[in-house]
Amino acid sequence: MNKLSILLFLSIFLFSCGEKTPFDKGEPAPKFETQDVEGNSQTIEKHTKEGKIVLLYFWADWCPTCKQEFPETQTYYEKLQKEGLEILAINVKQPKEASEKFKEQFGATFPMLIDADGKISDLYQVTELPTNFFIDSEGKIIRKIVGWVSEQQAEVILKQQK
Repeated sequence: MNKLSILLFLSIFLFSCGEKTPFDKGEPAPKFETQDVEGNSQTIEKHTKEGKIVLLYFWADWCPTCKQEFPETQTYYEKLQKEGLEILAINVKQPKEASEKFKEQFGATFPMLIDADGKISDLYQVTELPTNFFIDSEGKIIRKIVGWVSEQQAEVILKQQK
């Protein structure tokens, strides 16, 4: 019985010490290229090479939390953009028109990216909305947050990167 317990413990230990996931802190953020609602090409590198911290914000117009938090996100973007935050809002598996409507409805001034085929959300293994990734100026993952990102959270993450 004792040998069986040891074997079970070792098995659990070895399997729990698996490889890093692509979203561990310090790992490179998966790269992508897409267009925003204005037709401009968008990449993470475009913003990180400017020394900015990028918040990838995965959302959809059918998501109640996304609708609720969008006005606050716009408000803190206006404030924190000056401190080096760039938000790239990625509309998951919806047509461009859904992003255009949301942008107009909420007065969003941050780039609204199109992911109609879901390739970017699949690349980031997004299974819940909203899902957020903070990426540093070197293109590495700082933090993943599933759910609402408050202004306070965004400020703390920005300050930690300075």
